[in-house]
Amino acid sequence: MTKETELLRLEQFVEKMLQKFSMLKKERDGLLQRVAEKENLVADYEKILTERDDALEEKEGIINARDEKIRELETQLSENKNERNEISNRVSSIVEQIESWELGLDEETGEQEDQSVSHQEKEGQAVEGRIQQDLF
Repeated sequence: MTKETELLRLEQFVEKMLQKFSMLKKERDGLLQRVAEKENLVADYEKILTERDDALEEKEGIINARDEKIRELETQLSENKNERNEISNRVSSIVEQIESWELGLDEETGEQEDQSVSHQEKEGQAVEGRIQQDLF
């Protein structure tokens, strides 16, 4: 009987060990599943971070291109303003030359009119003189 009790105890002990082993195996499987889920979450998170970094780099490239375009446009605007000022100065100079020319023309016309009037007066006096001579 002792052998039988010992065998029975051994069987019970092995049975408990098998039950605990099954429970530990189930727990291990559950933990492995949780680890796999966490790894998937980490992979998804890393993917999201990579996509975010890519998007940031793309936006940074767009911003840099925009800033470069702004600099180009500001340079072009400055050049256009300088060109406009130059053209304005040249037009003003031309207008001044025209006004000066017109003033010179007016003075010449005035002198010519004065000369013309003087000439007409002289002719008138000469005609009067001939008329007076004819009368006498």
